[in-house]
Amino acid sequence: MNKAQGSTAYHWFLLFILAALAPNKLWGIDASNTEPWNKRIPHSIDDLLGIQKQLHEQLSEVRETVVSVEAIEGAGSGVIVSPEGLILTAAHVIEERGREMTVVFPDGNKVKAISLGGSELSDAGMLKITEGGPWPHATMALANKSVVGDWCFALGHPSGFDNERGMVLRLGRLIRKKDETIQTDCRLLGGDSGGPLFSLSGEVIGIHSRISQNSDENFHTPIESFLSNWNYFLEEDILTYGSLQGGGFLGVSCEEASKGLEVLELIPGTPAESSGIRPGDFLLRLNDTPLDTREKLTILISRQPPGSMVIIDYLHKGREISVRLTLGERPAKE
Repeated sequence: MNKAQGSTAYHWFLLFILAALAPNKLWGIDASNTEPWNKRIPHSIDDLLGIQKQLHEQLSEVRETVVSVEAIEGAGSGVIVSPEGLILTAAHVIEERGREMTVVFPDGNKVKAISLGGSELSDAGMLKITEGGPWPHATMALANKSVVGDWCFALGHPSGFDNERGMVLRLGRLIRKKDETIQTDCRLLGGDSGGPLFSLSGEVIGIHSRISQNSDENFHTPIESFLSNWNYFLEEDILTYGSLQGGGFLGVSCEEASKGLEVLELIPGTPAESSGIRPGDFLLRLNDTPLDTREKLTILISRQPPGSMVIIDYLHKGREISVRLTLGERPAKE
């Protein structure tokens, strides 16, 4: 086999691998789009080269925004999203508000930072550089801009900052997106936690969270969790499962939908059951605050003590209803 034949065989091998990783039944994307990364699967070597070119262009734009986040106990990753040095990371990387941490840039430069808030529910966390600036920063995607089937790439500093190796890049696609979780086939490793998941437009669509031994079980906190609870994460302590115990309790199980939070189940004997809300209804607002994520509902309820009066607006068979109810006490964990 001559050199030209070997090159062609290699490219077709890559095409076969990518097609195998992207079965048609998963991707609801219009293949008529001109951009190769918007097709259901690559159809030619030119499509592969187009994806590669787009990846390289976006990587050159965002790589300076991806940092290693170091503490005494270990290291994670993060991404700067403002010129003032606000960093998105994972809640389990910062652990609590007010921790002094060290941020390491790709060139090895180190600066000090302080941890802010977040939520253990989605594993979202924030910290902020406390010196200098302005800093290079990435753009966050708008809510609900990313969908299953999108191409994406993961960046991070697995096992901490390594000057010789640099950060690690992985290309993949969104496999699943539901409520507080994005799943991709971008392989994650220890130390990637808190690093960014980018779209091929170079926008942050998620933050690395849970890591599995299986190559397709890589989980990320969606950018929607940050956008929905932005001020709370900036100003309050990290919401922990333990801190929920002292807050109010509604007693409803729901999932995110286009109309609002769809009610799936009501716990017997709770304020939700006695309010008139029923499975199939859609929760719209709590005390005039729009309910766009399950996490926001949990945060709003947990910040109210048991016995507090709240007003919930919901959709029942196409008709909007408002109900005033008194929150109960969260059942103790067994």
